[in-house]
Amino acid sequence: MGETSFVAFLTSDDRIRHYHFSIKEKITEFTVQYEAFIRGKWHPIMRYDTAHGFAHLDRMHPDGSVEKVPLSYWDYNEALSFAQFDIKSNWEWYRKRYEKEMKQNEQAGTI
Repeated sequence: MGETSFVAFLTSDDRIRHYHFSIKEKITEFTVQYEAFIRGKWHPIMRYDTAHGFAHLDRMHPDGSVEKVPLSYWDYNEALSFAQFDIKSNWEWYRKRYEKEMKQNEQAGTI
């Protein structure tokens, strides 16, 4: 049995929050979340996790809404590996998307 938890900084304003629990090298639960420091506050941008009993992606929006995308066809080991790879490979794009959406919401007066 093993529990692992850490925060890894990509830049001083971008980080990955990582947690997983395993039994005999089999992942039984995990969370990998990309967070960005924007306008003096940490914002969760993308989160892969196993809450609700299945692996999925939560895509956060500046208005507080969350888009849930199931990853149910992967086992948790594969889903965790993919989550780490995806966030490390695409965090800059995810940040730009979030900041663009934040600006659009402000212009529309929705946040």
